[in-house]
Amino acid sequence: MRRRDFARSSLSTALACLLSPLRLPAKGESTGGNRRLLKPVHDQIVCPWQPGHPRHDHQLIFPLDQRRLLLVWSEYYSQSKAPATKKGFSGAGDHVACQISSLISTDQGRSWGARQVLQPNRWKQNVKHPNLIRLSEQEILFSYVGWDDASQRNIYLRRSTDNGKTWGEQRQISEPGWYCCNADHALRLRSGRVLIPAHGPYAKKYVGGTSYKGGNLHSFVFYSDDGFRTWKRSADSMTAPGRGCHEPAIVKRIPSTGDLLLLWNNVASPSNWPRTPLTAAISKNEGKTWGHFQDIDARETFDAAYPSVTFIGDEALIAYYSRSTRWKRDSEITLRIYQISQFYR
Repeated sequence: MRRRDFARSSLSTALACLLSPLRLPAKGESTGGNRRLLKPVHDQIVCPWQPGHPRHDHQLIFPLDQRRLLLVWSEYYSQSKAPATKKGFSGAGDHVACQISSLISTDQGRSWGARQVLQPNRWKQNVKHPNLIRLSEQEILFSYVGWDDASQRNIYLRRSTDNGKTWGEQRQISEPGWYCCNADHALRLRSGRVLIPAHGPYAKKYVGGTSYKGGNLHSFVFYSDDGFRTWKRSADSMTAPGRGCHEPAIVKRIPSTGDLLLLWNNVASPSNWPRTPLTAAISKNEGKTWGHFQDIDARETFDAAYPSVTFIGDEALIAYYSRSTRWKRDSEITLRIYQISQFYR
């Protein structure tokens, strides 16, 4: 396959989660009717609301070795002398102060150790949207987005050669502009190519080369064929009606079966709301058809969105941001663990 065709094919796969809801027949209607609610074998709020840290989102769980799991997420923090004390009502918006923090588990996600800051906020606004990509037993790439203002939100990269104990110097891999990447979306293909899905406002010079004005968002991928040294962007981008095509997601392959697992907000809506239910579906034919529709979270008074999934043995660890619909912008991170066999019932 030619490089241009491959980039286009990869981008189409990356946008599968995003485009599926647009095909639903009616407002508020969801697909896979009469769905059951999957009962997790473990259910925990791993990043709870706190007065000094009122919002948590954009998380991933990364295996460090056979014994340790690393939870990485965007942790917002209050800069006021008197942080909000009323749970859920600090109104922590997307632009407020945020850092990337981490926890380690040594019991397959059942409990978590002390919090550590993985990437401090060195920007005028915040840093968020972490992704980790393993290149070898000791080599890991760490990407994130640093926000300076309404026109400069760029993608950066650091590299570890000792399995995450230390990290090298930061470098910017995007042309200067406005970009967004979501957590747990980057991946490394069998060929060695590394993909980082992104979106930004359309500009003639390049996507992301202008400030965001409320619409015309295009999704594309940054990719590297030499591990991390050089980066290019896909030859094409994709958009959609309304605000455009944004927050691209990756469909995950279940290692033990080879099937594809899709997680998405299964509701048709002209806006970003509601963000429930969170549904799972399985494809056994490379995404041509989908079945086994079951809900991960279907609480009508809670949002459940931006999921990440990690497969450990015969289990799937699904984490996502959750919050009461009565809250403003505050949120927590919920972790639900399932037996992989549950997705096939």
